[in-house]
Amino acid sequence: MWKVLIADDEPKIRRGIKSLPDWSLLGLEVAAEAEDGEMALEAAREVRPDIILADICMPFMNGLQFIEAIKKELPEAQIIVITGHDEFSYAQQALKLQVMDYLLKPVGQEQLEEVLKAACEKLAAQRSVGQYLTLANQETQKNLTALRNTFFAEWAGGRVAEAELAGRMRFLKIMTPAAAGLVTVKAIDRHTCGRTQREWEKELVLFAVRNIMLDVLQAWQPSLFQGEKGVVSALVDIHSDQEWETLAEQLQGALERYGKQTVFVCRKRLATLNELPDAYHAALEEMKKAESYTPTVLLSKKYIEKHYRREGLSLQDVADAMQISPTYLSRLLKCEMGVSFIDYLIEVRMRKAMKLLCNPELKLYEIAAEVGYSNQHYFSTAFKKVAGLSPAEYRKRSNVK
Repeated sequence: MWKVLIADDEPKIRRGIKSLPDWSLLGLEVAAEAEDGEMALEAAREVRPDIILADICMPFMNGLQFIEAIKKELPEAQIIVITGHDEFSYAQQALKLQVMDYLLKPVGQEQLEEVLKAACEKLAAQRSVGQYLTLANQETQKNLTALRNTFFAEWAGGRVAEAELAGRMRFLKIMTPAAAGLVTVKAIDRHTCGRTQREWEKELVLFAVRNIMLDVLQAWQPSLFQGEKGVVSALVDIHSDQEWETLAEQLQGALERYGKQTVFVCRKRLATLNELPDAYHAALEEMKKAESYTPTVLLSKKYIEKHYRREGLSLQDVADAMQISPTYLSRLLKCEMGVSFIDYLIEVRMRKAMKLLCNPELKLYEIAAEVGYSNQHYFSTAFKKVAGLSPAEYRKRSNVK
């Protein structure tokens, strides 16, 4: 049943209203009465009525003041104003407060029942909408992960207008990172060469990749999504520049160790979130380039990138790991990458050295050792050939920037 509050300073009016309709037949019950505005406000707060019949002229707090106050607390309540002919201007003010209707004194039974039935219909409609919204919200919460995945995939793919971003992120309860980065991963199964990987195998690999990424990136507050087929990406909150530099290596190690997969990991730092589509596109381009290599060359590159710190790393070491001859491997690297083994090794080492030189706390001999050179002079010579500057000059220019 819907609850009703009757507020009127005349006992005769209150008794008359109570005696007119068959309340139970209408699905109503009179839950409270009040003889002034203050009492009406107190009663409304206590019983929380669905329908309020309120006189305009009441002591201490008039009907308009009462309506204005209770509207803030019970916005869904249906308010019906009771007024005399000489108070019609007040009734007009009440309508501005968005009351449902008003009744002229003396109140007739038929008119009262008609207004009460209309109020019940409005309440039923509100409840139906409220239940629908509650159900919709529950379904949204259940499918929040899927909805976020779709949103990020659309956003990264450039299919979300900038004006929509803030609203959709609020709806999906996505926090905006202070410093954002994009990490993109694609698994490349070394055992699929010569046969087509079955669909269920691909799904199983993606499932493993997602779970390992969630575990490794837990502290980075990752928002994972799958856009391009076979690619898993994560928008992360960069909380440590130093850890960000080693994140790709850490993630790749975990994926290859626990997922038993060869993976390509690409990371892009974003100056603003608006750069996400461009960063994602650039990551996909890098992956397509990597996939153009044969499995042997791709695995050889990864082996070099993982073991470049080893001073004596040689073509023979890589060839042994790939289980092919060094001559054949050298020919493959030159043919597909356009560089020799030693040139690519130096390139990898110098890229790492350039990053390390940005840290003023590291000594040059420490950096040299970190990238596979026990001899600092030899390291400086190799660095100058690649960068055109000595390590000290490069560091100086980097610090100025």
